[in-house]
Amino acid sequence: MAAKDRVSLEEDPRWQVARRLVASKGFAKSRFLTSFILYICEKHLLDQGDEINEQQIGEHVFERPQGYNPGDDNIVRNYARLLRQRLDEYFTGDGIDEKIRIVVPRGGYVPLFVEEGTMVGESKPGYSAVEPQPHGPYLQEDKEPFPASPNTSMTAARSSWALKSLCAVLFLALLFVLVRDAHLVKPPQTATNRFWSVFFSPTRDTLVVPADSGLAIYQDFSGKHTHLADYVAGEYHKDISVPAGITPEIVNELGSRRYTSVVDLHLVLSISQLPSVVRNRFKVRYAREVTLDDLKQSNVILLGSLDSNPWAELFQKDLNFQFEWPQKANNVVIHNLHPLPGEKPYYETNQTDPSRSTFGVIAVAPNLDGTGHVLLVEGINMAGTEAAADYLFSDASAALLNQVFDTKGNVLPFEVLLETSNIGANAPRPVIISQRIARR
Repeated sequence: MAAKDRVSLEEDPRWQVARRLVASKGFAKSRFLTSFILYICEKHLLDQGDEINEQQIGEHVFERPQGYNPGDDNIVRNYARLLRQRLDEYFTGDGIDEKIRIVVPRGGYVPLFVEEGTMVGESKPGYSAVEPQPHGPYLQEDKEPFPASPNTSMTAARSSWALKSLCAVLFLALLFVLVRDAHLVKPPQTATNRFWSVFFSPTRDTLVVPADSGLAIYQDFSGKHTHLADYVAGEYHKDISVPAGITPEIVNELGSRRYTSVVDLHLVLSISQLPSVVRNRFKVRYAREVTLDDLKQSNVILLGSLDSNPWAELFQKDLNFQFEWPQKANNVVIHNLHPLPGEKPYYETNQTDPSRSTFGVIAVAPNLDGTGHVLLVEGINMAGTEAAADYLFSDASAALLNQVFDTKGNVLPFEVLLETSNIGANAPRPVIISQRIARR
């Protein structure tokens, strides 16, 4: 950067806001977040907006090799999501008195500098609904207006007053229509709707995480169970033994593919069509893309058990019904830690049983920071997961769901063990064989 550009940048109040921002507690301990916001602000303020794209950010901020494929590596998108959260936290916390605020709209990486709702000094590329590309459209620099005459000022004042009045009238009319028709769109307060509304909020994301079926395939071939720490670090591919006739390379290739089951896809579709869904807060995230921050800040719906969704490990430790692998990765059992009279300590699929009974678990627990909720829909196998999902969306679930709220209307932590037959990987007529509901 030329010396004159550096001097100009340091004197720019927008850059000064960015420097104060990265000194705050939400940024100071994160090298990547600090580099990310400073990079996009610097390029924007120096009229180098064609360098604000996922490719350039990945190479210059996250030290990816030149020419890497962002389609295979989503680190920029993941950090952009976290960056927006930290910006909101700063400007509603330590930076609440800042006159200029920095916003990075969803869908792109070009920062906006906003003062009292007005863009500040916008001589740089504007925001578009998609990630900005080189040689994209630019906004022209705002020109200094000529001094206005008294008559011009009076006319402008009248026009401004008329515009504000019109906006107020339109707002009141819209408010009247929304209040009048609210009863037409409000879902009936059934036990099912009441339960699902717990997981959706206009102030918090709802994250649905389908199973990583590629991981399940890998474990079937390798006979090696993958713990969450190894899954997050990507270390589980190392030092594996495989059956004769197949190579470790093939097993690792299969395990790295982004597969999920049709059962999970149907369940995601069913959840997305619930009347309580908040559309702009509804997210579907592949298990390998989830972060711990997601599980702290969001309501979460985890599909699949430990063999296909290791994130369940974080919540299983507090449950009574726990999935275990006694000998090999594909021999899953459910351990009933504290059996009640008439209950078994272990539940598993008996391969010699003609009905091939299988089992699923539905559980609700607090999220990691205790401000939201986590729903686990798990099964010993695909049919078990399907049984748990079918039960949740059936009329039969009303009897259970009516029991899981306290007198203040708060959902209680609970877990349910279900049984069904496993004929052709289908799961008809699931029934509850045991349940635990916490009491406050």
